[in-house]
Amino acid sequence: MTPHRSATLKHDAALLREGLSGLPSAFLGLELHYTALDPFAVRITLEVDGASVRWVLSREMFVQALDGLAGDGDVAAWPVLHGAGAPDTLRLRLGPADGYAVLEADHDVVATWLNVTLRLVPPGTEEAYIDWDGFLTDLAGDV
Repeated sequence: MTPHRSATLKHDAALLREGLSGLPSAFLGLELHYTALDPFAVRITLEVDGASVRWVLSREMFVQALDGLAGDGDVAAWPVLHGAGAPDTLRLRLGPADGYAVLEADHDVVATWLNVTLRLVPPGTEEAYIDWDGFLTDLAGDV
């Protein structure tokens, strides 16, 4: 098994009012955590007023969202240009169509952090980092 590697980004994100077209209604703490022990996943923690909400999402979705719309179902992410040139922000929609939140974070900050995760575990090598013996032991313990 390879040594444990991880990367965490702590960043402020804007919670948008009125969904996709609204102005920021609040700023909250955003933590993105990646570990080689779960190489396909990004763990997100959102903190506001002392409360935390956690989601586990696909790293591949974040990588795809740097250049275009990615995700499906209750989660989607995409880049946003507020002027000419490269994307300024990355938007993340969490939740079903009838009750979702839209967050906005700095595109370059998230892209830089994602590049760190891609160096930790290059795409296509994720399976080599999974503890299959531990997974099977846990699975057998649930039977």
